[in-house]
This record gives sequence, C-alpha cells and structure tokens, in this order.
Amino acid sequence: MDYIEFPKLGIHMEIGPIAVENLFGTQIDIRWYGIFIAFAIMLSLMIGMKQSKKFNIKEDDLIDMFLLVLPVSIVFARLFFVVFTWQDFKNDLLGVFRIWEGGLAIYGALIGGALSLILFCKKRKVDVLNFFDFACVYLPFAQAIGRWGNFTNQELYGFPTNLPWGMTGSRIGDIPVHPTFLYESVLNLIIFVVLLKLRQNKKVKGSVFAAYLMSYSLIRFMLEFVRTDEFGSGNIRYNQIVAAIVFMAAFIWLIYLIKRSNRIALKENNENVELEQ
Repeated sequence: MDYIEFPKLGIHMEIGPIAVENLFGTQIDIRWYGIFIAFAIMLSLMIGMKQSKKFNIKEDDLIDMFLLVLPVSIVFARLFFVVFTWQDFKNDLLGVFRIWEGGLAIYGALIGGALSLILFCKKRKVDVLNFFDFACVYLPFAQAIGRWGNFTNQELYGFPTNLPWGMTGSRIGDIPVHPTFLYESVLNLIIFVVLLKLRQNKKVKGSVFAAYLMSYSLIRFMLEFVRTDEFGSGNIRYNQIVAAIVFMAAFIWLIYLIKRSNRIALKENNENVELEQ
C-alpha cells in the first residue's frame, strides 16, 4: 500500500499515484497526476472567463485560444522532457506517450504555448502583448495545483532534511526529504497574487508576462539546488540553465518594453504640445 508521511508533523496519508484502478472494469487507471492537471486547467479557464471582460478579452477568443494552446503546450512540454531524459525512453518508445505517469516540462509548455498564442493573436488580429499579460497570470495558479500531482507520484522531491516538514513515503523511503513540490506550489501562489496586482495596475504592455517569466525562473533556479531528480548531466542541471537564460532574456525584454513605452509617451506628449500651440 502506497503512503506518504510527514513524520515530525504526525501526518500519515495512504495515497498512491492511482486514484481509480480498472475504470468500469477496464484496464484503464485514473491517476491523481492527471486529475490535478485537468482540475488546474479547467479552474484557471473558468476564473479567466469571469475576468476577461474587464481586460477587453472576448470569451470566445479566450475559449478558442485555450483549445489551441492547451494541446500544443502539452506536446511541447512532453517533447522537452523526453529530449532531456532520452536515456529513459530510448528503449521504451511507447513510454513517450504515457504522459499520465508524469514528465511534463513547464519550459516546453511555455515555448509551445507562446508560439501558438502568437499565431492565434495574429490570425484573430488581437493585441498579442495584451493577451499574454492577461493569460500568463493564471499559469502560476495552475502550476501551484498541478504540483500536487508530483506529490501523489512521490517524485521531484529534494535532498534529505531535518526540518519539521520533511517528507517520507513508500516510494521515497524512510529518510525525510524536502517536499519541493510544496515549496514550488506555495511560491507559485505568491507569484499568482503578485501578478494579479501587476495586471490591475499595468502601465506597460508585456510587463506582466515578463514579470511572470522572471519570477518563475528565479524560483526554479533556486529550487534546483534542492531537487534530486536527474534532469541534467553530471553537475549540470538543464532546468537551472534554462531558468537563467529565460530570466535574463525576460529582464532585457522588460527594459526594452519600458523604454519603448516611454518613447511612445514622450512622442504623444510632444504632439499634444504642438497641437495646443
């Protein structure tokens, strides 16, 4: 029987990766990982639809965007993971398609999602940066929920720890480890709240999306020092390298956006002065 414990907190849960075995007498199992991911996506979409009108986003555009971006993001997230962990799949090619077992890389999802969203906005002739600023707010919210799928899979945990919240489990072992899924879940919720405030008071288009990329990349970079999963080569951790690149790129892009916004504002101000004269 699978179980997860927080020994020093006196918490014991008998839970494993599978929520429902042999659904309706078939050989299909429903996994908690898939349930958490699906719940995170649907809840984020519902919240986004309720707030879309405030930001001049049509509900139809939001739903259509979702139907396009979601599958593309999942494919890219899986491909990103598979490419960097190819040694686990080279002798099991069918395993590439078993995404319900875990193995979706957020940076792959961001790449696929960004590309498909740009194409969508160009075709619908809607403001790309405005759409990015609106939609990106819900990414950390969905990620915060989705990380609990890693919890039930007993994966992506950290090094051994003596902290009160050290976690053990039937798949983890009896030595308490850092529950890095929980760290990231909490930090993502904080990012979500911050982005909501930034979006509400936004003065520069694209700045909210840039803030998301920077803030999430920062926490991923830091958490990689604690995580023990083998997503790298030797002492090189791929996610840490990607996080550093994304952070710097987003920072440079944010500076560019601010300078461009200031130039536009200055130009409009000068034109207004000329008209008044």
